[in-house]
Amino acid sequence: MARVLTRQSPTSRHQSFMRWLEAVSEPLLSEWVEAIRKEIPAYATMEPREVRLPVERHFEALRYYWDLGLQSRLYVFYQDLARKRLAEKVRLADVARAVDVGKRILLRMLAESELPGREDLRELFLETFRENSYVLLECYQAATEEMAAEAEARLEATEADAAKSHEQWGLLNQILSGLDVGIIVLDSQLKVAWLNQNVPRDLLRLRPELAMGLPCQEALAHDAAECSRCSACYVLQGATPMRQLIRAGAGKNAKDYLKITRPLSGGHLVGPHVIEIYLDITAQQEAIRSLARTQELVRNILNSSVSAIISTDLHGRVTLFNRAAEKIFGFTEGEMLGQRVGDYYEKGLAEARTVMRRLLAEEVITDFVTAFRAKSGEYVPLKVTFSLLRDEQGTLVGTMSFCQDIRVEEALKQEVASKDQYLLSILQASMDGLVTLDAKGRIASWNRGAAALLGVEPAFALGRSIDEFLPPDLIREMPSSGTQPGTRHFEARLPKGCDSHMDILVTRTEIRTPADRERGASLVLKDVTELKRLQKDLAQAEHLAELGQLAASVAHEIKNPIAGLRGAMELMAQQHQLDDPRFVMFHEGLSQIRRLDGLVKDLLSYARPLSLQLEPVPLGLVVESTLPFVQRGAEEAGVSLTCAVPEDLPVVHADPQRLQQVIVNLVQNGIQATPRGGAVTVSGFTCGHEVALEIRDTGSGMAPEQLKKIFQPFYTTKHIGTGLGLSIVQRIVGAHGGRVEVFSRPEEGTVFTVYLPYEYWRA
Repeated sequence: MARVLTRQSPTSRHQSFMRWLEAVSEPLLSEWVEAIRKEIPAYATMEPREVRLPVERHFEALRYYWDLGLQSRLYVFYQDLARKRLAEKVRLADVARAVDVGKRILLRMLAESELPGREDLRELFLETFRENSYVLLECYQAATEEMAAEAEARLEATEADAAKSHEQWGLLNQILSGLDVGIIVLDSQLKVAWLNQNVPRDLLRLRPELAMGLPCQEALAHDAAECSRCSACYVLQGATPMRQLIRAGAGKNAKDYLKITRPLSGGHLVGPHVIEIYLDITAQQEAIRSLARTQELVRNILNSSVSAIISTDLHGRVTLFNRAAEKIFGFTEGEMLGQRVGDYYEKGLAEARTVMRRLLAEEVITDFVTAFRAKSGEYVPLKVTFSLLRDEQGTLVGTMSFCQDIRVEEALKQEVASKDQYLLSILQASMDGLVTLDAKGRIASWNRGAAALLGVEPAFALGRSIDEFLPPDLIREMPSSGTQPGTRHFEARLPKGCDSHMDILVTRTEIRTPADRERGASLVLKDVTELKRLQKDLAQAEHLAELGQLAASVAHEIKNPIAGLRGAMELMAQQHQLDDPRFVMFHEGLSQIRRLDGLVKDLLSYARPLSLQLEPVPLGLVVESTLPFVQRGAEEAGVSLTCAVPEDLPVVHADPQRLQQVIVNLVQNGIQATPRGGAVTVSGFTCGHEVALEIRDTGSGMAPEQLKKIFQPFYTTKHIGTGLGLSIVQRIVGAHGGRVEVFSRPEEGTVFTVYLPYEYWRA
């Protein structure tokens, strides 16, 4: 009985041997290939690289099992090699001889080495080869020779006894005829010397009793192709016994036979004979074909998988590489078959050994993250499930890997993370307060806008109830979670400092799952203080517009009567002397009528749609031509009027009469606001793409409350005037695409600055 070799603990001698085996691998392989090409004719016609491939595989198997201490398991490799046996190019006997050549070279090199304990290693090698070297032949012969052995044994026994008597030959004839195999004996002339009744009818041209003595080509239903490779001829010429697979019949009645041709001599036979034994193996062949169809179906299923599937043998060499693997890695199955899968891992063979050790302990490894080198050189990130492969007897034959390309998954994760970060940045950058609540009303998120509006940092707010940060009246008004689904709006007022407040608009939206279950709510807090102010201003402006329309209507109605009164008063004043008391009375009445006439004109001007007659206007000349109209008023008020407008100010596209109206209104306001002895200065300058006209006075100035209202129609701080002057100024300047700014402090005077664009009006 063969001694079973179990795996030993690593020793220094074992490690030294493995290192020596690695060192001599190349010279050993080269000498091995050269020797079998010289000694074995079947290999002589083959290319060295064709011979080297199976030799390398045998050597790799030898090293692999020896390293694991499983030398007696080499038969697994031999079985695999026997099944493939170089695509039918080499006979199994020649393969066995090639293995024996390798054994001889390896033992010689071991004897020549300096390894300690090499004699023990030599004995161990000899025992290993004795246990395994002839498995190559046994793999193929065992399946068919078992049935033939009985027939051959009986035939040989019958031949020995046939010489004794014709009675014994008759008995032998009956025995052979009763066997469940077809037997034909051919003489040296290839004539049928004898055949039994079990020869398949599909193999005969005649009935068995009529075939005796006929040449085989007349008796047997062989075609010309079969005759050209006649096994009986080869055996008669001295060839070894031959086995052939033949198929007889057609369609559903076709059968498969194993034909065994052997030499036959001795006994009562005269001259060399051959015996042909026909074994019906239709059932076995159908099972093989069914297995092949099943294998093809399995391969199609594996190829239809979207996951890359790679199987390896016990040496780590690829035996299956499906289409998904071809697509992901760029290699074809032909390029990968036989390759060591460990060479393609990012961490190399070390990672492959780690996986194998884990598999032997765990049977299955799931979600193993690694990287596999593609044909492009890029390492593809993978999530792999490994499992062991066993045959129907439970013998370990290899591994199976199911690989999922996680590049898309990683890219999607990065894209989702990027979008999440982008959305978070948008939410954080929003000036509005954005708050999300969980189903219990606790704060789940709190952006910078909410922190700015409510004065609470996110770190403090997260996880707390929203009730802690909103006014009680708003909390009472807002519904509890889930009571009123949808979006609702609420208004509240928050204190801001000691003497001010802030109006906020709160929009509350329920958040629900796709199954319509409550998940929480979102709150949007918006500062609407300015909006409220604008709404108030708009309402006031609409009210003033209505008043303006009413005033314009009234002014239009009294315009003609005032003109008549003015004419009558002027006529009556002319009829009295200057020293007449009635002249003074008429003159004062005429002055008031003129003032009333000016008020009517202002009202009509404000109510009338503004139209401009635009033309290129040198702003300096407009100022210079306008100031004489207000010079006399300044002198009467005891106010100094100074013009400091440069002559080279840019030309603006404007209505000169409207500009004069603006200048007159602003200068007159300055004169009226300046006490006697004060000054009003008109200056000009450029500012970017604008030209500025500045009117500065040294009057009493205005308080902030007054500054907010000065451009409102009918608002005035003087005891005279309509309160429309600055409204008209702002309206005219705005129609020119400009703006009016004012700066004033009590007791420090006032500065009005008119900005007009000039860049796009240049000629």
